[in-house]
Parts: sequence; C-alpha cells; structure tokens
Amino acid sequence: MDRRAFLRAAGLGSLATFLANSGVALGADNPDAGAASPASPAVTPTKTAPFSWDILNARAEDLAKTPFNPGQYQVNPALAALNYDQYRFIRFEPEKAIWHDVQTDYQIQLFHPGYIYREMVEVFIVENGMAAPVPYDKSLYHFGPAEKRGVIPDHAGGFSGLRLHSTIERPGVFEEFLVFQGASYFRGKPKLQTYGLSARGLAINTLQPEGEEFPGFRAFWAETPKPGDKTVTVYALLDSISITGAYRFVCEADSQSGDIKMDVECRLFPRRSLKYVGIAAFSSMFFFGPADHTDRDDFRVRVHDSDGLSLLTSFGDWVWRPIVNAPHALYSVFSGGTPGGFGLIQRPRQFYQYEDINAGYHKRPSAWVEPLNDWGEGSVDLIEIPTTGEYDDNVVTFWRPKTPLQPGAPRDFSYRLTWTSKIPVKRNLATVVQTRCGIGTKPGSRFLIIDFAGGDVFAHANEEYWDYHVSASAGHIKEYTIGENDYINGKRIGIEYYPDGKKDADLTFQIRRFGKPLSEKWVYRWAP
Repeated sequence: MDRRAFLRAAGLGSLATFLANSGVALGADNPDAGAASPASPAVTPTKTAPFSWDILNARAEDLAKTPFNPGQYQVNPALAALNYDQYRFIRFEPEKAIWHDVQTDYQIQLFHPGYIYREMVEVFIVENGMAAPVPYDKSLYHFGPAEKRGVIPDHAGGFSGLRLHSTIERPGVFEEFLVFQGASYFRGKPKLQTYGLSARGLAINTLQPEGEEFPGFRAFWAETPKPGDKTVTVYALLDSISITGAYRFVCEADSQSGDIKMDVECRLFPRRSLKYVGIAAFSSMFFFGPADHTDRDDFRVRVHDSDGLSLLTSFGDWVWRPIVNAPHALYSVFSGGTPGGFGLIQRPRQFYQYEDINAGYHKRPSAWVEPLNDWGEGSVDLIEIPTTGEYDDNVVTFWRPKTPLQPGAPRDFSYRLTWTSKIPVKRNLATVVQTRCGIGTKPGSRFLIIDFAGGDVFAHANEEYWDYHVSASAGHIKEYTIGENDYINGKRIGIEYYPDGKKDADLTFQIRRFGKPLSEKWVYRWAP
C-alpha cells in the first residue's frame, strides 16, 4: 500500500462503548446487539438523542478520561478482503442521498467500508436539536456486475466516511466538493478543479522517532440546512490513543468565486502530554519540478499537487518556501506567534507547465488557513520526505504549539480554511512566479533563478532606492544578478551559489525599498 492510500485509511479504534454511555442508544432494537467482534462489527445506533456543540464537547471530554479502546470498529473481514477493483465498483445511489428531497443547496452521500478503509464511522443527521442515526442499509449502494463483486455482508455495520455535494459548477446538478474519509483526512474540490492535497483534523508525531499517530474521526453529525442557507455544518468526534476532540466545520461551496470555504473550530482533550501536535495540517505530493536539483527522466516539466509553502508570519512578513524532493527528509520550522495565515499552494496554473493530460496537475487546488483566535507561540512546520514516485503524500505542513498539550487542559483552535486557486488575501507585493535550479557557471557552483512579478509598489518604485537582502546559512553566494523579465513584466534574479560540501542550507532573497519589502521573502532549502 502506498503512503497516500495509507494516510487516508489509517484511522484506529471506535466509539461504540462511548456512544452507548453518552445518550445515544446503540443496538436497543437490533437483534445483533452485543455480538460485536471482528466477524460481527460495531452495533448500529437506532434511536435519536439531543445534540449540540456543548454536548459534543462534553462527550469528547468524558471520552478522554477513559483508555483508548481500539478494534471495536474493525470492518467485517470480508470487507477488509475487498481488492481495489471490487471496492471501486461500489457506488452510492444518488437518488438516495441525504436531503435529496429537501429544498437545500446541499446533499450528502456515504462511503461504504472495505478495502483500505477498515474503520467504521457513524453518521447522524441533526434537526431541531435532535440527532437521528443513519443506519447502514445495503440498498443504498450498487455493487457493480455480479462477476466483479466481492463478498458483501448484509449488515456491514457502518460507513467509512461521507461526501458533500452542491450545485457549485452547474445549476441544478449536484456534484461533490468535500470529502471526509480515512483517519481525520478531508479534501475540498473548488469549481473547475480536481482533488489534490488533503487537510487533516490533527497530526501527531509526524517524522518523529516514536512513530506517527493518526487520530481518526469516529462519528459525524450533519445539520440539516434550511432553505436558502449558504452553508452546511458538519460536526465530528475525534478519538485516538493520545487525544480526543470535538470539531465543527461550517462549509460553503461558493458558486461565485468557486472556492470552498470552511470555518473550523476544534477543542482538544489530550490523554497524555503531546509535544509534536500539528494544528490545521495538510498533506500533499511533490515529486519534482524546476526548483529541484535532482534530474528526472520524464516528459513532464512538473509533477506535484503543491509547489510551495506560503506564510504570512505574526510579524507581517510574507514568505515563499519552494518545495523540493531532497535525497533525505527535511524539517523546516518558522517560529513566531499566531500566524496571519499559511498554506500549501499550487502556483503554476497552465497546462503547458505540466503537460499531463490525465493527472491535470494544473487544476489541483491550493489550501489557505487563517487563524480566527489567538493560537499563542508556536511554529509553522514544513516536512518534506523523499519520494521516487507521484503516488506518495510526502509533504506535510501544520502549526505546532510551542507549549506541549497536557491532559486536563483543553485547547481551543479556530481557523478559516479556503480551498482555492489563489490565496484569498490582497497584498501589495511582488510574488515568486517560479524558482529554477541547475548546474552553475563555475566549477562547484549551482545557479538559481527567481522570477518576481506583480505588486503595485514593485511596479512603480524607483529602483535607485532598492536594496536586496540575500543570505545563505551554509556555503556562500558569490554573486547575484538583477535583470528585467519582460515576459512576465517582472524581475529575474540569478544567484551563483557555492554549497559547503554535504551541508544543508537555507538561501533567502528579498527586494526592499528603504527597509520596506517590495517582494515576498524567498526561502529555499538546498539539500545535497
């Protein structure tokens, strides 16, 4: 199984016991109640119960006081044995979508469990403060041609996730725009774009010696929108070995901008002290691009879901960090207070910049986070893991609090997440259009190109008063050049860099005028 598939299916544990003791009745009218086992999975809830954000928070807090109980939501072995082809034939019947007969701009379809999705989730529909469970029903699905089907039990016991549909692309036609499936992963698809990078509810111990932990969403509550509502609200309960959490996602498929907007609120309840926690985490793929210094024998120019980290620091500085596929793992840290925003961005948007008709990398979305409350001191961390192919999620970024999360001390985080083709923040700065890297003109050197364009101040400022801030943390930059790039109405910077043996180095470049930035700050990681 490749890393990308694993990351989306790596949820652990369940909530059967917890939900049974928290006001949601499980199995009261089910003849299979009490028979939960690997062969007979989790009991299906059958009764309604009051629900609210406060109730969900209380449930998450109570759950954190009990040991994590893995395994109860493991799927039936027959479902776990489904292969890729057998699973992909399973289709939800669109006419049976939740809210199909309701006057609303949103509908929900449910993913079947099986194949790599071996953890059950439960789904509830909330209306007028009451949550009604959605029981598993085999008739919700079409399983493909009989000769292609695997063994599908009559009582699968639950679902593996959900997806939201709206009329964002064509009036009257419901198409999916947001998917929750696998661990705490979710993905958005803006108008006229495809799926690409993933967001996560939480990342724990990414690239740490003790091994990464993948918290999972164990249950979802979807609030029925009223006619005319522009948003739909989904709640989720997170549970893992080290932590529990309550999440609220207020989602909008904006038909005008085409963006997918999510206001995310979470309250976390650690079971143990956690030092390496990632808030507002993203996972993406970067195989190669012109910023790489490793040659690839490929007809395509670029292969990636994201090509850089964009960061607005707590000090008001804009940073652009091109992503690279280095020979070894890289861990970059940008420390400070609550950031103004950050995200993984796909800047090149033209087909000729990729030349991949099937993958459509030029249509992969960017994702941008803006904190809505004070997160305190911490850092935006960027992790780049070597990969030899385009099927691995090898890039991770998140905000990590400076102070470890502690049991008995809940932490609240809220932020706005936008899935988009460009950052939804206006700025009067030149931005990096591209970074290119290749062999230098002198023995032992590397030559880097940076193209800057845009920005009102950049376009009209008198160059006589410009100054250039350039540095290298190891090795040295012997010289650099500044020239016009009339093809983009911008500037081209050429840097002659001499590495220091096998040492990694951070290279920086920024254009300023009287100390005021005219461009974002370019930060490039050299990793021999």
